[in-house]
Amino acid sequence: MPAAEIAVIILNWNGLEDTLQCLESLKAIKYPNYEIILVDNGSTDDSVACLSSRYPNVTIIENEENLGFAEGNNVGIRHALASNVLYLLLLNNDTIVEPHFLTELIEVAENDPKIGIVGPKIVYDSDPEKIWSVGGRANLFLGLFLNKGNHHSARTCTGIKTVDYVSGCALLIKAEVIEKVGLLDEDFFLYLEDADWNFRAHLHSYRSVVNCDATVLHKSGASRRTAPDSVYYYFARNSLLFLKKRGKWYHFVTFVPSFVALNGVMFIWSLAQGKRERCRYIFAGIRDYVRGNYGGYP
Repeated sequence: MPAAEIAVIILNWNGLEDTLQCLESLKAIKYPNYEIILVDNGSTDDSVACLSSRYPNVTIIENEENLGFAEGNNVGIRHALASNVLYLLLLNNDTIVEPHFLTELIEVAENDPKIGIVGPKIVYDSDPEKIWSVGGRANLFLGLFLNKGNHHSARTCTGIKTVDYVSGCALLIKAEVIEKVGLLDEDFFLYLEDADWNFRAHLHSYRSVVNCDATVLHKSGASRRTAPDSVYYYFARNSLLFLKKRGKWYHFVTFVPSFVALNGVMFIWSLAQGKRERCRYIFAGIRDYVRGNYGGYP
């Protein structure tokens, strides 16, 4: 059987050095039939000029502005689907892949028609012995979305694990799944669009799994820099948005007090530390959810 054709979609936004390292690691992969589509999300660091000169075989699509993770990737997904690929791999530009990871993901997907989404074991680039994520765990009663296995020993995770969702950091999805559930939901812009995609696939009886024998290294923000305060805007707004789209009425009984408590504590703690900008983002995220303002931060 010939190898299924795969489109690897990488989103770049002012991340030239990370993207260069990611593309270099992809040169070593053993899978024989794939193409790389790089979507530049309105970078201002001359990424496109550098990348196009170094990687003439990579398809580069330029967005005029930052469309966010969801719609930025959708641009690449639309392009890939027009070529009739069978699989699409979303891959963060701040990852380093191992040579056999793609083959191992495809083997799992091919062995079960009800597996729609597959992810690898993702470890910290700064400490490959520690797990960053082996899939996600969603608790809609509390509105919590957590990386499974975070900071556990990478040696403890082997085999195939069914998960609530696969992280968009490295996510292989069958083209047939996208045809049924649609593209990433651009309302989220950033954060939880990957969980939403997985949940929509589950509605069509597809499973999400992680193959812990396939490994990707991730230069996680937790290991090298703190998250910008603007992320708290998306944390607040998108957890509310996710429950609105995917939750049931009974989830809200416990979700609402949990959300109020969590964000209330975060607001007070940030205020006590003098982080007024973070407080402003938390408030703005809740306000924009109430107003129905989705997509990127205004």
